[in-house]
Amino acid sequence: MKLLRLPATLFGKTALTIAVVLVLFQVLTTLVIAYYLLVPVVVRSANDLVDFMLLSSRVWVALPAEDRAEYQEELRQKTGLILVPAHDSLPDSTVYLPYMLFLEKALARQTRQPVQVGTDQRDGVDWYWFDFVSDGNRLRIGFSGQRINIHAPLAIVLILVLGTALTLATTLVIVRRLTQPLSQLAAAAERFGQGGSPEPLPEDGPSELVTLVRTFNQVTHQVKALLANRTILLAGIAHDLRSPIARMRLALEMLPPSTDPELVERMLRAVDNMTHLVNQSLEFCRGVGHSPSQEVDVDELIGELVGDARRGGADIQWQPCRTRVHLLPPLALRRILTNLLDNAVRYGEGGTIEIACTCEGRRTTVSVADRGPGIPVDELEAVFEPFYLVDKSRSGVTGGSGLGLAIAKQLADSNEWLLSIRPRAGGGVVASLTILQT
Repeated sequence: MKLLRLPATLFGKTALTIAVVLVLFQVLTTLVIAYYLLVPVVVRSANDLVDFMLLSSRVWVALPAEDRAEYQEELRQKTGLILVPAHDSLPDSTVYLPYMLFLEKALARQTRQPVQVGTDQRDGVDWYWFDFVSDGNRLRIGFSGQRINIHAPLAIVLILVLGTALTLATTLVIVRRLTQPLSQLAAAAERFGQGGSPEPLPEDGPSELVTLVRTFNQVTHQVKALLANRTILLAGIAHDLRSPIARMRLALEMLPPSTDPELVERMLRAVDNMTHLVNQSLEFCRGVGHSPSQEVDVDELIGELVGDARRGGADIQWQPCRTRVHLLPPLALRRILTNLLDNAVRYGEGGTIEIACTCEGRRTTVSVADRGPGIPVDELEAVFEPFYLVDKSRSGVTGGSGLGLAIAKQLADSNEWLLSIRPRAGGGVVASLTILQT
């Protein structure tokens, strides 16, 4: 048997707490009212009815035998009570009406003798009977349920049900009004943490929430400004480096033939690495601007990238998986898959690269697996940070700049796709891109 799960959200926890407290208060209030207000009234009413019943019985006993029938009829018509001699015992029956219990106790207390209580039906109406002794005569007096017309259990149930329903409805409205701004703030913070750019939140509601939302809006604006300034600075530096790098390449190509060829080759390779770093820096600075969506055949796009990599000497194992045509930004998808494939080629140490593509409902997942040295588990998230290199000592050999995965992560987050890297059994890593088709 599964345990009842408590709500995890602030709205659920607050609503549950307030609802439980108010329902308990409703129950306790009903009990207090019943015990201190209703019960005394019922006891007083039962005592008064018992006094009248005993008075009527004494009058009946005092009358001559020939006048008793007329008195019984007059009593029935005017008060609804039926008073007759009790020649036999009442049939066994159980009376659950609380008011009858109070009447039985009051009648037994005043007559100081046991009282027998019974019930039956006449013409579809419940009748209640009491057998007791008055002045040595055993009498039976009864009245219909319509006389008292008490529905105490129903009344209590209605009070509890309606009160609880009203309490819960009020609780939900109040808690929603208080927690909705916090929910919006949490959603905006999550989008901002994923690299999104949420719109400023409305600054209304309680003063404490207004202060919190205003502070969040100011912080997001300041962070956006800092990121924009950093991007502009990085773009400016990268752009300004293009000219001197181009002049360096031109100078190297114009060196006299007597220059050491191996030295020239190393310098040209270094210039190529700098050019690649500058180009990636500019690509990172251009950021995650949304390009228009188009219908894209993922299989066809992967086939183009695989063909280019194979022509460059890469060993790639891939079979088309007949994916559906997706409506998405083709440039973003191409840049992400290109970066993942370039990383696999660069760090795969010449091993076979395996590309897999699966479709499950509205999700399409593309995985690129290599047999390189892999990535330590504690660095799997850090590799998405700009300029982060797992093995910094090998960056000059591989030409890595630490921007490829950062660019891919930016593009994936901006399109609400999922990009992840995990270790591969037997060595290497698996980079997976999951496209969520809307």
